[in-house]
Amino acid sequence: MKYFLTGILLSAILTVIGLSVWGMNMAVNFTGGIGLLLLILSMIILGATVSGDRMRANFASESMEERHRRTTVSMRLFLMGLPNLVVSGCLFYYFS
Repeated sequence: MKYFLTGILLSAILTVIGLSVWGMNMAVNFTGGIGLLLLILSMIILGATVSGDRMRANFASESMEERHRRTTVSMRLFLMGLPNLVVSGCLFYYFS
Protein backbone atom coordinates (compact mmCIF):
# COMPACT_ATOMS: atom_id res chain seq x y z
CA MET A 1 0.00 0.00 0.00
CA LYS A 2 2.90 2.31 0.77
CA TYR A 3 4.30 1.94 -2.74
CA PHE A 4 0.92 2.47 -4.38
CA LEU A 5 0.54 5.72 -2.44
CA THR A 6 4.07 6.69 -3.45
CA GLY A 7 3.06 6.15 -7.08
CA ILE A 8 -0.02 8.32 -6.61
CA LEU A 9 2.09 11.08 -5.05
CA LEU A 10 4.65 10.79 -7.85
CA SER A 11 1.96 11.05 -10.53
CA ALA A 12 0.38 14.06 -8.80
CA ILE A 13 3.72 15.86 -8.59
CA LEU A 14 4.57 15.09 -12.21
CA THR A 15 1.13 16.23 -13.36
CA VAL A 16 1.36 19.53 -11.51
CA ILE A 17 4.88 20.21 -12.76
CA GLY A 18 3.99 19.21 -16.32
CA LEU A 19 0.85 21.35 -16.36
CA SER A 20 2.44 24.40 -14.81
CA VAL A 21 5.61 24.43 -16.90
CA TRP A 22 4.86 22.84 -20.27
CA GLY A 23 1.14 22.15 -20.63
CA MET A 24 -1.19 19.20 -20.91
CA ASN A 25 0.74 17.20 -23.51
CA MET A 26 3.91 17.15 -21.44
CA ALA A 27 1.96 16.19 -18.30
CA VAL A 28 0.62 13.16 -20.18
CA ASN A 29 4.12 12.38 -21.49
CA PHE A 30 5.75 12.68 -18.05
CA THR A 31 3.27 10.53 -16.17
CA GLY A 32 2.99 7.98 -18.98
CA GLY A 33 6.76 7.84 -19.47
CA ILE A 34 7.48 7.27 -15.80
CA GLY A 35 4.69 4.68 -15.62
CA LEU A 36 6.04 2.79 -18.63
CA LEU A 37 9.59 2.98 -17.33
CA LEU A 38 8.58 1.51 -13.97
CA LEU A 39 6.48 -1.18 -15.67
CA ILE A 40 9.34 -2.18 -17.99
CA LEU A 41 11.79 -2.28 -15.06
CA SER A 42 9.34 -4.46 -13.18
CA MET A 43 9.11 -6.87 -16.11
CA ILE A 44 12.89 -7.02 -16.51
CA ILE A 45 13.54 -7.62 -12.81
CA LEU A 46 10.82 -10.25 -12.61
CA GLY A 47 12.25 -12.05 -15.63
CA ALA A 48 9.08 -11.95 -17.68
CA THR A 49 10.90 -10.93 -20.85
CA VAL A 50 13.12 -14.00 -21.21
CA SER A 51 12.49 -17.32 -22.91
CA GLY A 52 11.21 -20.41 -21.16
CA ASP A 53 14.62 -22.07 -21.10
CA ARG A 54 16.18 -19.05 -19.43
CA MET A 55 13.33 -18.85 -16.89
CA ARG A 56 13.88 -22.49 -15.98
CA ALA A 57 17.64 -21.96 -15.62
CA ASN A 58 17.12 -18.88 -13.45
CA PHE A 59 14.59 -20.71 -11.30
CA ALA A 60 16.96 -23.64 -10.76
CA SER A 61 19.99 -21.51 -9.95
CA GLU A 62 18.54 -18.96 -7.52
CA SER A 63 17.66 -19.47 -3.89
CA MET A 64 14.24 -18.95 -2.33
CA GLU A 65 15.40 -15.71 -0.68
CA GLU A 66 16.67 -14.27 -3.97
CA ARG A 67 13.43 -15.21 -5.72
CA HIS A 68 11.37 -13.62 -2.97
CA ARG A 69 13.46 -10.43 -3.04
CA ARG A 70 13.23 -10.21 -6.84
CA THR A 71 9.47 -10.70 -6.80
CA THR A 72 9.05 -8.13 -4.02
CA VAL A 73 11.07 -5.48 -5.86
CA SER A 74 9.16 -6.16 -9.07
CA MET A 75 5.79 -5.84 -7.33
CA ARG A 76 6.86 -2.58 -5.70
CA LEU A 77 7.90 -1.10 -9.03
CA PHE A 78 4.64 -2.22 -10.61
CA LEU A 79 2.59 -0.66 -7.80
CA MET A 80 4.48 2.62 -8.23
CA GLY A 81 4.02 2.64 -12.01
CA LEU A 82 0.34 1.70 -12.15
CA PRO A 83 -1.06 5.02 -10.82
CA ASN A 84 1.14 6.91 -13.27
CA LEU A 85 -0.31 4.97 -16.20
CA VAL A 86 -3.87 5.46 -14.94
CA VAL A 87 -3.39 9.21 -14.47
CA SER A 88 -1.76 9.51 -17.88
CA GLY A 89 -4.63 7.64 -19.52
CA CYS A 90 -7.23 9.79 -17.74
CA LEU A 91 -5.45 13.01 -18.70
CA PHE A 92 -5.17 11.88 -22.29
CA TYR A 93 -8.80 10.76 -22.50
CA TYR A 94 -10.42 13.76 -20.84
CA PHE A 95 -8.21 16.64 -21.94
CA SER A 96 -6.77 15.71 -25.34
